[in-house]
Amino acid sequence: MKNKFTTLLLLVIIFSSVIRLLFLTQSPEGFDATEAAFAYNAFSLLKTGHDEDGKPWPLVLTSIGDYKLVGYSIWQIPFIAVISLLLIYYIVNSLFKNRKLALLTVFITSITPGHLILSRMAYDPMIALMWILASIALFIRWHKTNYWYLLVASGFALSWATATYYAVWVLLPFILILYSFHLYKKIAGQSKLFSFALLLFLPVVTFGYLFTTTRGERLGQDSTFQVHAQPLLEEQIREDQHAFPFVVTRLFHNKLVFYPQQLLKNLFTNLSFDLLFLNGDKIDRRFWVPYQGVLLLWSAPFLLLGLLYFWKYHLVYKNLLLLGGIGLTFLGSSFSEFGSETERTLFAAPLFALLVSYGLLVLFDRAKRYPLFVSATFLMLLALLLGVNSAYFNHQYFWHANIHEPWGRNYGMREMLSLLPEFASKYRKIVIPDSAYIFYYFYNNVAPEQAQQEAKLRLSQGNFLGLKLRKQVGEYLTTPINCPTNGQVNVLYVCQGRQIPRNSKIIKIIRFRDEQPAFILLEFTPAASPEELPKFVSFMDSSGLISEGSENYW
Repeated sequence: MKNKFTTLLLLVIIFSSVIRLLFLTQSPEGFDATEAAFAYNAFSLLKTGHDEDGKPWPLVLTSIGDYKLVGYSIWQIPFIAVISLLLIYYIVNSLFKNRKLALLTVFITSITPGHLILSRMAYDPMIALMWILASIALFIRWHKTNYWYLLVASGFALSWATATYYAVWVLLPFILILYSFHLYKKIAGQSKLFSFALLLFLPVVTFGYLFTTTRGERLGQDSTFQVHAQPLLEEQIREDQHAFPFVVTRLFHNKLVFYPQQLLKNLFTNLSFDLLFLNGDKIDRRFWVPYQGVLLLWSAPFLLLGLLYFWKYHLVYKNLLLLGGIGLTFLGSSFSEFGSETERTLFAAPLFALLVSYGLLVLFDRAKRYPLFVSATFLMLLALLLGVNSAYFNHQYFWHANIHEPWGRNYGMREMLSLLPEFASKYRKIVIPDSAYIFYYFYNNVAPEQAQQEAKLRLSQGNFLGLKLRKQVGEYLTTPINCPTNGQVNVLYVCQGRQIPRNSKIIKIIRFRDEQPAFILLEFTPAASPEELPKFVSFMDSSGLISEGSENYW
């Protein structure tokens, strides 16, 4: 029996590896700035021991204008997602003493759209998930064997998770409380303090260092309170002006009243049937697959069934851990300005898979009570529906995700950068978007020393996060705006978006596969262009010229 489960697990792992590597260079199309930043900084660290800004072995990167934790740069390994599946098997089998449940949980996790999408992209959440699972697995192993080095290893793994992805910071206190509870129950006498120190020291110190290093700014950069709630609150206060006394206005419209409402709105949007099973993460286009949720629609009834029967047959403690883990994960994503993000809810994927698997096993057990023909037909029907749903997801992912509104993956960036050298001799200067700098370094394999030198000269105007990126990249100048309304003649401007200045001439358009403009290469002219605008391109309301002798190019 043991060999049978080992063989089945091996087959699931092979299957999971294949679907994560199949057509990896074609889907998803494009390349995200975060992926480019991690890859280039890994290259820079290995070559020089410094990141793109010249900082020696930093724990925090400020690449492309936001704070990133560097743990991922050192762990760019394609099979990390597969390692997480092995850890899931060990954890579930250890906790429930049920190989069927463990094997089925691994299989369901491997075909879960949210997990599959992120495991085919170079993103830090998958690495953080692996480290959390490794920490839990090591802690469980310590609980069985009492080997102190396993406790140290568990704390080390948790500290790496903390240093890899910010969403772990929300889970960290609760994981440490859970560990502490089991430590307190298992260990007696003076060794308690020593064991607590072994486990908690590294994660707590890592978190403290990272938080003080970034001054907590990364948590505020895309906070829903800063981006959405505060402007809405200020709007309500303005609408009350002159109609109500100030005390009444502030009684109803204040952070204590309004912020929790915004948080609950995001939370229940994240946990909605629409996001989970139908349309997924439509806000962050990097992870969106058209008309596909983060879970398979096929799994919806089994998730409900698993939830009901798990609650019925297991202690409240286990139910609270399972449901609390899902709730905390989605609560953490609710603090984001995006409201819903596949990457921030990845940590709940194994928990959903566990409930779905539990529901399936309950159903299989009930099916045995019926004649073999009836039960076999029913199970074959379930397998057929799973096949159809999986085929639909793959069609949406490999085809429609690259065509239907594919605006979140910087499609055309490589083509744009490859075209610029042929224009260099025709124009005095070339101005590109400031966010393109990391792609320039990545695609051109730029020496880290050049990147570190260029990091010293920054734009005077910040980007959408308020951070100032490089003023010059190689031979090109940069701009923090999508397309300038004013510019100099005999200068090539690379614009993003659909709108261009009236007094400009389009040189070339690089389009997404849905024909929307990805990049528009243009030059300014003394007079408005009489030419008819191409498809999906429109004029700005204002435009102008900057004198040729000016130091400003936009």
